[in-house]
Amino acid sequence: MDNPVNISGQLLEDQVESYCVENNISYQRAKPGAHAIDFIIDTDDGKVFADCTNQNSVGSVEEKLPHKLWKYHNKYGYSNVCIIKGDHKISPTVLMHCQELARTKMFKLTFKSLEEFCNSLTQKEERYFG
Repeated sequence: MDNPVNISGQLLEDQVESYCVENNISYQRAKPGAHAIDFIIDTDDGKVFADCTNQNSVGSVEEKLPHKLWKYHNKYGYSNVCIIKGDHKISPTVLMHCQELARTKMFKLTFKSLEEFCNSLTQKEERYFG
């Protein structure tokens, strides 16, 4: 039986991909099971690195965020990254850890809902990627 958390994350990734296709936005999506960031999206301002973390309730997913950010920064050397999040409010301790990592590794980190992320891709709101 599929894990509901994996299904939820897959759905969020599918929604991001659909938005990119519908709006003719160039992107690369990680293959399922790959040790890669979910999306690398081409914008007028450069590449946007984005990872979907569709956590809608308390769980261990948020505790893994700092390591995920560290691992992907080492792999890609990005200067900006966006975590596309679900409804769950990430704990202040995990947020602080993530922001400290971003300061130390010198990259810009944002957390956005799917709607905020999509709006920023098509500049319906100010871009906040870097």
